[in-house]
Amino acid sequence: MTALMSDGAREAFVRRIRLEMAKRGLTREALAELASVKERTLGNLLSGQSVRDVTVARIARALDIELEAWTAPEAAQTAPPAPDSARAAEAYGGYMMAAWEPYIGAYVAYRRVFSPGDQLYRSIYDIDWDEALSRLRFLELQRFKGRNNKTVTMNHGGGIYISPHTGLLQLLTTFQGALRLVTLTKFRMADNRLRGVILTQSDRDHFFEPSVSAIYLQRIEGKSKLADLERLVGPVGPDDPAFADASAELADIERSGVFIAGLRR
Repeated sequence: MTALMSDGAREAFVRRIRLEMAKRGLTREALAELASVKERTLGNLLSGQSVRDVTVARIARALDIELEAWTAPEAAQTAPPAPDSARAAEAYGGYMMAAWEPYIGAYVAYRRVFSPGDQLYRSIYDIDWDEALSRLRFLELQRFKGRNNKTVTMNHGGGIYISPHTGLLQLLTTFQGALRLVTLTKFRMADNRLRGVILTQSDRDHFFEPSVSAIYLQRIEGKSKLADLERLVGPVGPDDPAFADASAELADIERSGVFIAGLRR
């Protein structure tokens, strides 16, 4: 990546690219075409590897990102931390950043696949505070097999709504009229997992249909780069060491963590 950026600015710049991709519903393949760069080159940039300055400029231009903000002197690149008094807008629940700061960080998530088969799906979530919009936001990294068995990389991202009455976290993605909602409970005492359900639309041969799965997010301790965590993303089969524990946790959520009207317990 461009030598004009510090290491911290490079990581922040890549994260901004991922957020813009999620906001616009762009796959890695679509952004590469939009920016007139090779898909492999874009992948190198997203993984933190060095690419030509002209490549950085093309991608920034395609996403309307001002490069000057990322190549400024080091002092100007480091944003001050949000004050303890930072508060989300009422539309997002009016919550205080300080009350939810322990939720900021990276998570590995497990849910069931939205297709036949005894598999789970593992993705990566990253939660932080959005200074510009004064709210928590999330970014989810996904990767799956598309047409012709080609790997497609897709991100989801958006704001986090927290009701002052229930304390539930609502992670909402909106794109071209499609909604995708993840509803999570708060941390349990001495626990590092957020449990809940995901509601989305599953792609069938000729139509889309509502699809629901139990889901949980397990907090990752320590500092890790998203590019490194992205390697964990993908299907998880019965032969995976994480399958048994994840499947048992999802089954527990389905039994006692989700209420379905009309279903006797």
